[in-house]
Amino acid sequence: MRGLLGQATLRPQFLPGIVVIWTLLAFLPVIPNDFVNWDDYRMFLDNPAHQGSWGDRLRGAWASHRLGEYMPVTWMSFAVDRGMWDVDASGYHFTSLLLHVCAAILVLALSRRLLRHALGPDTPGTDRGSSLWVGATVAALVFALHPLRVEPVAWASARGTVLGGLLLVLTVLLYVVGWERAGAAGRIPGPWLVGSMLAFAASLLARATGLVLPAVLVVLDVYPLRRLGGDSGGWLGPAARRVWLEKLGFGALALLAIPMGFLARGDEVGDFWSFGHDAPIGLAWSVYSAAFYIWKTLMPGGLSPIYPMPERQAPMLGLVLASAALVIGITAALVALRRRWPGALTAWVVYLVVLAPVSGILPFGRLRGVADRYTYAACIGWAVVAGGTVVLGWRALRVGRISRLRAGAVAMGAVVVLLAWSALSWQQSKVWRDGVTLWSWALVIAPDSPVAHNNLAWVLAHAGAFARAEAHARRAVTAWPDNPAVLQTFARILAAQWRLDEATAVLGRLVALAPNLSGARMDLGSVLYERGAMGAAVRELERAVGLDPGEARAHDYLGRALTAQGRPQEGEVHFRRAAELRGQPWRPPHRPALPPSAPTPGASRPSRRLGRACRAMARWSRPARAGGS
Repeated sequence: MRGLLGQATLRPQFLPGIVVIWTLLAFLPVIPNDFVNWDDYRMFLDNPAHQGSWGDRLRGAWASHRLGEYMPVTWMSFAVDRGMWDVDASGYHFTSLLLHVCAAILVLALSRRLLRHALGPDTPGTDRGSSLWVGATVAALVFALHPLRVEPVAWASARGTVLGGLLLVLTVLLYVVGWERAGAAGRIPGPWLVGSMLAFAASLLARATGLVLPAVLVVLDVYPLRRLGGDSGGWLGPAARRVWLEKLGFGALALLAIPMGFLARGDEVGDFWSFGHDAPIGLAWSVYSAAFYIWKTLMPGGLSPIYPMPERQAPMLGLVLASAALVIGITAALVALRRRWPGALTAWVVYLVVLAPVSGILPFGRLRGVADRYTYAACIGWAVVAGGTVVLGWRALRVGRISRLRAGAVAMGAVVVLLAWSALSWQQSKVWRDGVTLWSWALVIAPDSPVAHNNLAWVLAHAGAFARAEAHARRAVTAWPDNPAVLQTFARILAAQWRLDEATAVLGRLVALAPNLSGARMDLGSVLYERGAMGAAVRELERAVGLDPGEARAHDYLGRALTAQGRPQEGEVHFRRAAELRGQPWRPPHRPALPPSAPTPGASRPSRRLGRACRAMARWSRPARAGGS
């Protein structure tokens, strides 16, 4: 660490401690939070691979592409969490918070390096290295405390964003330190270059959204490292060719990440370049998102897991045009001022480059919309610019170009902003307390969101508030009548209220819309079983098992249905498989299961059946149009 942070300029060593303590305090409310029904259940509680032995979890980390993400490094961190905390959500949140604190310290170290290259070292005999340290500390706090950081830290399933971002910062830090170690040689030493590439590979295996890093390194080579263009000898001279050659390894890793991410997420390999992509809407989203994150950075109120987005039915044309004007205006202004404020232009270009893979502009992958977590790495450049402003102000104060009164007022204003962000982050962390809190707040921000209505319906039904749950589910079905996830939630709420005929009708429609959705056939088969239609139940459950052999509930219900048909030996095979998938020992039943009889009107319903129906709702598919990953 001493080599990364610098030689003898550890005198203000209390500053990293301030970053650590302040960040921990601002995000402290995330620790008691529970898991939320925004991928967390399917990632941890309903994931058999996460509940096995250490070896099973580590093997599963490299074999799984659950929820369309291939992120073995992140899954290994979850495996450690499982070993330490079991399925206590607080432990997972604590780990994510510690990773965020580590990322803040790396941002401090990197900022000090970049600011020294951009603004020059401190003048000996004046502030003895203090300005760079103070500027880097401010940069780290601006990055760490902003409320936009809450989502990836407070949401357990977003661990990949934090871990991947941390490794991206480490990649750049090793690259910059290697360049400094090169001295007059002009070439980054092999060990530092290899270390940087290994950190980049680990970042891609934590979450692949950092695949644009080679372009970021090229931008940094132009400024502040000044290895390309300008006075460095141009873009194609001998020195420049060495710089370009260094990027080959990074570029190869980035290219490998594209098919890796597609194969994990895509349903059909042959549809690589157009899978789920709407080009005009993707362009509108890319422009809108670039402006949206600027606005939320400056005015970080009303943060939510879901935001309204331009769609063909509701293009939000005025906001899209205003966003385009803002993006074009900022670009033009920074290009015009590039000689005076080159750091601001660098931060702007890095911001746009890092956002590109998740903005909707790239012609592959599903559109996702704007999300707070997408700013995690993209806005680090703005934090460095804020730190640079502090360095310039500090130096101006030292030489008497600004008065102490003015400098004190600016410093006090900066502290007030950081304290305000801390308070907002504290409050936003509480929004992620549980599913009811999260989705109730999301409906305040986006009252017509079918995703928020669907997810709130799920968590209310899980708590037994079926009337409220059904009301929200109907809102979601009205908005998205052909969405499989919405129909599945609605059907499960009906089944949990023992309205099996209505549930069968909804599930029949769902199976017609998504015949290869194993969960839909599993739900239909289980409802048919409860109605006593054993033949139809067996057919649907056999199809469900064929589509997803790893679904324990499908095996369990199929075993029940086969036994009820008088085929106990075939049923036992599936009972054993269900127990194996759940990691439980199998014990033969004392008596064969009998087909359930229809409940007598007005009679009390068996509590075990209602409990089973409620538990059935624990497995559901995320909304296809606005997934949580």
